[in-house]
Order: sequence, then C-alpha cells, then structure tokens
Amino acid sequence: MHWFKSIKQHPLTVAFVLPIMIMGIYFAVCQHVYPFGNSSLLTVDMGQQYIDFYAYFRQTLLGHPGQFFYAWNKALGGDMIGVWAYYLMSPFNLVLLLVPKSGLDVGILVITLLKYGAAGLTMAYYLQRRGLRSWALPAYSLAYALSGWMIANQLNLMWFDGAIMLPLVADGVDRLVAGEYRRYPLLLAATLLVNYYIGYMVCLFIIGYFCFALVRAQLRRPAALRATRHFALTSLLGGALTAVLLVPTFFQITQSKGTYTTTSVNWRFEYNPLHLLSKLVAGSFNFDQMPSGLPNIFVSSLVTLGAIVYFMNRRIRWQERLTAGLWSLVLLVSLMFEPLDLLWHGLQFPVWYPYRFSFVVTFWLVLLAARGFQHLPDGISVVQMVVLVTFSAATDLYVWLNLDHFSYLTKEQVLLTGLLNLLAIVVLSLRGNAHRGTYIIILLLSIADMASNAALTLNQLAYVSHSDYHTYTEALRAGAQQVQQRDHGWYRIGKTVGRTKNDAMEVGFNGTDQFNSMFEPRVPTFFGKIGQADGDGFVAYTYGTEFTDALLDTRYWLTKRAGSTAFLPTESTRADVADYTGIAHTSNLNVYRNDNALGIGFGASKDILKTKLTTGTPLTNQDRIASALTGAHTTFFEPRAFESITMTDNVKAMAGVGGTTYTVKKGGAATLTYTFIANTTEPYYLTVDSSLTDNAATVRLNGQEVHLADSFRNTGVLNVTPAQVNKVNTITITLNKQSLFIGNVALYQLDTTSFHRAIKQLQSEPLHVTHHGSNSLRGHVTIKRRHQVLMTTIPQVPGWHVRVDGHTVHPHRVLGLFMTIPLSKGHHTIKMFYVPPYLVTGLLITLAALFIGWIWLWRNRPRHAAVPRFNHRIQQLLRRPR
Repeated sequence: MHWFKSIKQHPLTVAFVLPIMIMGIYFAVCQHVYPFGNSSLLTVDMGQQYIDFYAYFRQTLLGHPGQFFYAWNKALGGDMIGVWAYYLMSPFNLVLLLVPKSGLDVGILVITLLKYGAAGLTMAYYLQRRGLRSWALPAYSLAYALSGWMIANQLNLMWFDGAIMLPLVADGVDRLVAGEYRRYPLLLAATLLVNYYIGYMVCLFIIGYFCFALVRAQLRRPAALRATRHFALTSLLGGALTAVLLVPTFFQITQSKGTYTTTSVNWRFEYNPLHLLSKLVAGSFNFDQMPSGLPNIFVSSLVTLGAIVYFMNRRIRWQERLTAGLWSLVLLVSLMFEPLDLLWHGLQFPVWYPYRFSFVVTFWLVLLAARGFQHLPDGISVVQMVVLVTFSAATDLYVWLNLDHFSYLTKEQVLLTGLLNLLAIVVLSLRGNAHRGTYIIILLLSIADMASNAALTLNQLAYVSHSDYHTYTEALRAGAQQVQQRDHGWYRIGKTVGRTKNDAMEVGFNGTDQFNSMFEPRVPTFFGKIGQADGDGFVAYTYGTEFTDALLDTRYWLTKRAGSTAFLPTESTRADVADYTGIAHTSNLNVYRNDNALGIGFGASKDILKTKLTTGTPLTNQDRIASALTGAHTTFFEPRAFESITMTDNVKAMAGVGGTTYTVKKGGAATLTYTFIANTTEPYYLTVDSSLTDNAATVRLNGQEVHLADSFRNTGVLNVTPAQVNKVNTITITLNKQSLFIGNVALYQLDTTSFHRAIKQLQSEPLHVTHHGSNSLRGHVTIKRRHQVLMTTIPQVPGWHVRVDGHTVHPHRVLGLFMTIPLSKGHHTIKMFYVPPYLVTGLLITLAALFIGWIWLWRNRPRHAAVPRFNHRIQQLLRRPR
C-alpha cells in the first residue's frame, strides 16, 4: 500500500493527472484519436478555423514575427493583434512548436489534455488553500476540470485558459482580503492576456466573489474599506499591465466584432427556467445545443447536491450563506435573463455557443459544495437528506415527463443521473472522519459521474479523420510549394479545392478566404457586392470571374488533378481556370499561372475614387470597377437569353417582386430547366440568388454539379462555361426544399476582347514590388498619364503608414475597402509599413503601470518580522468554520 499512501500525500498531482488519464483513455479507446486510431479532435470550429490559426502561430514564432501584427493571408490582408489576443496567447500553444507542421492535430490533442489537467490542478490548489484535504480534493477538482462547460467547449480550446486562471484569481482575491496584495493584479493581468474575452467574464465574476470573500473574512469596517480600496486599485493595475495588448485589441474590436454590438435589450427570460434542470443530467448536450442551447452547468451529483447542503449548514455563518445566496441568485438569473446574459457577453449575443460565461457558475458550485463538505463532519442530517432526495426526485421526474423538450437527453441518461444522485446522498450521509473509505468512495463516484458525462457529451459530435486532415494539408502544401519555388514575388494563390476558409494560413501563402471572429465587416461587404460568398466573420472566393481574378492578383491557381483520389473537397467550379497557363503539377493538383493578374498595385484612372457599388448586381459592379479603373466605359459581361425555361409537373410557380416562389406539389424530383446555346468558348456565368444557400437547391450543368458555397447572403456568380460550343446546354436547378423563392437567375457571357484590352492597359503601369515583409512592402511605379492613382488591393485600415518618394502621404479608401494613393505623372518610390493603432499608447500605459505598481507594492510589502503572523492570519481567515 506504499504507492497508495504516496498518492494520497500528493493530492495536487492526482488532481492534475486524473483528468488527463480519464480523457486520455476516452480519446484512445472510445474516439480512437490518432495515434491510437484515425480520428482527431477536429470538429466544428476547431477543425474549420482554430487549427489554421495554430498553424499561423507556429509559422510566426518559427521565423515570421511580423505576422504578430499583420497577415497578408487574412482574406486580402488585415490586422492580427486582435486575433492573437483572442485566439493565440495561451502559453500551452508552445506545445505546437514541438510537433511537425503536418501533425498539428496531435499537438491539439496534447494541449487539450494538458488544459484539462491544469484546470484540475488550479481548482485543487484553490480548494487546498481553503483547507480541503485527502481524496476529496481531487474529487471536487475533477468536477470542475470535466464540468459540462469544459466538455461542451472542448472545441473552443482558447477559452480554457480563462477557466484555468479563475481559481488562481479567486485565491488572489482571498489573499488581498487577508492583506497580501501582490499576487492578485499579476494573476488578473495574466488572465486578461491569455484571453481577454473570457478574462472579461472573470472580472465580472470576481466583483461578486470579492463581496463574498469580505463577508467570509469577517473584517471590521476599517479593514473592509481598506480591502475594497486595494481591490479597486489593484484591479485597475492588473488591467493597465495588459494595455500593450488590450488597447490596440480594443480598437480592432471597434473595427470588427464591435460593430455588431446590440443597441436594444429585451427585458425577458430567454427560456422556461425549469428547463435548466435538464442541464443537471449527465451528457445533456448534442450538436443542436451549439447554436442555441441552454447553459452547460453540469458539475456532478456530488457537487450539485453539496451546494444545496452548503446553504443548510448551520456551522457556516448565516451572513456568509446569505451573501452566497444573493450572488447565486444573480448568477442563476444571468443564465436566463436577457439583459444580464448580454452583459456577461460584452453586449454582444454570441454567434453559436451561448452562455459562454457559465464556467463561473460551475466554479461557484464546486466552491460552495466543497466548503459545505468541509463543515459536515458527521454527515448530512435527516432533514437535509429529505431535502436532497426531494430535489433529486423532483428534478428527474420533471425531466422524465418533459423529455420531448430535451432532444439531447434519453431515459437512460435520466436514470443514470438519478442513480448517481442516490449514491451521492448516501456518500454525504456517511461523511465522517471515522469512515476511512468514505473519501475513496467520493473520488470513485466523482470519476464515474464526470467520465460518463464526458463520454455521453463527446459521443454526440463528428470529427475530421487524421488521414483526411493530413492528406489534404500535405497535398495543398505541395501545390503551394510548386508556386513558391518558381516565384518569390508578391501574389495571391487561388484554388478550386478547400477544406477550410483559412487554408492559406494553414499552409502559408497569400490567399483570398477567411473565417475569423475578429474580421473587419468591410471585407465581406465588398466580397458580397462582387458576387462572392460572404457572411458575418467570413468570406470565400468561390464565385470568381476572370476579371476578379485579375483585379485581386490571383496570379496562380490550384485545381484538383483528374484521377486524384486524395481527400480534396471541391470549393468552386471554375472551368475558365483551364484558360490560364499550366506550369506544373503534383500528384494531386494542377498549377496554373494567370497572366492577366494586375499585381498588388497598378496605375489607374482617378475615376475609381468616386465609384460606388450596389448590392445584388455583382457583374454590373465588376463592369463599373473596370470602367473606373480604365477611365472609359467598359462592358465585359454581356447578357444572354435562355433558349427555354421549363419545370417539372410537380412544381407550382407564383411570380412575386424580384423573383418567383416555386412550391413542390407532390413527391419526386422537382427541377427547373434552363437551356442555352454557346457559340463561343468564352466563359459563361450564371447569377443566382442567395436563397439557394444552405443546400436549398442543387445546380447542374449538363448533368455535372456546379458547386454552390455552403453559405452566402448575396447574389452569387456561377461559372457555367460549357465544354462544347454550338450545342444545346442544360442548366437544371433541383429544389431541395418544399418551397423556395428564386430570383436573379440570369446568364452572361464574358467579352474577352474588351477584357484583354482593359487588362493590357492596366498592366502597363504596374507596381514593381522590391521587398515584401510580414507587415511591410516597398516598390516603385511609373505613372504615364495625368489624373492617375496607384490602385492597390490592400485593404485600407488605420495603421498603414505610406511614404511616396520619401514623403508621408495619406491614402484614400475606394470601393469601400482598398487603399489608393494619388500620384503625379512620373516615376515614384513607394514604401509602406503597418503598425497596429494604439500599440504605442498601450505600451506606454503598461510601462507606467509596471513602474507605479512596483513602487506601490514595494511600499506596501509585508515586513519580514510579520511574515509568520501574516501567513497564520491567512490560514485562519480561509479555514475558520463559521
């Protein structure tokens, strides 16, 4: 039994290792995660967004530090400091430097396990500081580490750091109340640095926790006022220490997600409060809970019932229990009352993953349960047992009778939770120092409870296989390297395949797509007006034309090679890419060069300064751009009439404003058929309404599917160039919904003669790039005509500094997005570099805070002679039964 005693003497180690062991066994045995199988932890946003940012993190630290400030492959280019502050500041991410670039999914597995362990460790440390001992310590810390919030948000790995830091910040508050001030501001600053968003929620929670800590410490009025003053000052100090990162980040929020801040509030409850009881059942989660579910507050039967016992424990002072009850009421109401919910989320309703702040509720419940358990030496009384049995039975009965409202639950889950509740009540009734096995039973019960919740929850999700991720990434990297080895200049690479909208960040090239919460809305707005897929926080260049290819400098293209069996999902249908020059190929991809590309900058007419685009007319907008750039009226896209338009007998059409509503009257395939004859090999384009999004319809050209973006909100432009000319071509739209409104269906042909004439004119005054860094660019250009500008496809945002011939100039923004620099006739040298706005301001605030904080904390340091008495006082305040 020596090993048993050794483990018992190191409860913090057990608290760290236990969550790792449980989740590691689950990942290996149940999920078969690589290297124990062919699965991964890549699901939803983890697989579609975050893993690409982790690749970007790795690239930045291993040789491209300027990418901390700016990314050329954030769509068309954009600020990155806000992205780092939200997604990438976790120190756990350093693990990614130890894995190969093609094995990031393995790195994510390691980080996930370490964060589970760290959450258990910090919670155990907090509870140990409060006097909890023996096997109960890892039992209660496990309830926090594998809580419903942690498991449900495993795919939002960057949020874990705030939950890991919360127990340490709370301990810092306790120390501050006891008279030791130095740790709290540093811990608060660290919390805000690793993730400002979750850190903000920690700050809100700590306000209520401080009030609770004051009452628990029984300070007299002068000491309480002094502690309150120190709490306020050190909180400000902690925030000021992070200013170097958070001040420029706050500015970027105002340019991106802050533009969606809610300005009106509905004073209402968001759901039936009794429905929250369903979240006390193990495994109360499924995919449908991600976009619009209930708060994830599961913390085990032992903790849920233990929190109730806390309020009935007369060994704890009634003043403390009253304060805890009031703060519990605030937290409970916050989980369902819209104004408070909105406050916790920074005045923005979450897009998916609602009630993100509920991790503070799980921490609070564990805290209360553990404190009540400490002051329960003889087990629960008969009255307390009756209350717990009644609560447990009523909860299970309510959920059982209303299962139709809870699609994420089954009868078996309710029965399992009822059994675990019963066992928890038995264990709490056996509580007593005389029962040596009680603590072991408590730990085993906690393991069973939290492991079952983890398994039942994560089994609901689907994951990207390791082989698919690895195969696609390596195939795309090989194609990009074929380009990069031939051309060391500045250009963008387009592709007709795609796994995510952040592929360019994953592999490391300048692309056109992006999926990012810290995304400036001007980019999606422009993309939507030229017919590309766009939405709040994402763009996808899926509906490009030869003109937009040239304008956006997509000089190279990657397409799937015929006969390739690799995992290379189709992103767009672009028959016209075959008109470009084939220069290379890999085993899976063909590489084309677009000789029409205009470069990152070129001389153009000043008419572009006054050009306006309209929504819903993508090809007209492209003609407007071309006319403005050349200074002459230009029409590239000529309308073409359909030969015929028919529909199947089971479809009823009703004309309306801007389109027609088609209703399927009976079973069978419901299709609309459009025919046309192409008398030229020039590209043909079909405009379609955004009502076809989300698999509402399927489009085919001569029986071959024309790819539609997964989601788009404006009129899109599909390439429908037929393989043969002078033959009847058929476009069919198959309805996948019972009723569908369709508008803006029109056919256009590209006039290649006009197109090449305009391209040749614009290519005559290129910006020759002589240097391009992660956040800088230098070059020279010769303007041959008067009334010209240097047109670039660099998004014009605050932070760009431009010098022309050594003189600072202030560029204009055109088309609602791009940087344009007025130039006189002649030869000019261009230099530009990017510095995040308010970075210097934030740095000065941080330096000032460091100086002031050091002086203040040094002057208020405990005297050496008083240290033993001081430490003894802390222990008295934290452990004293009330």
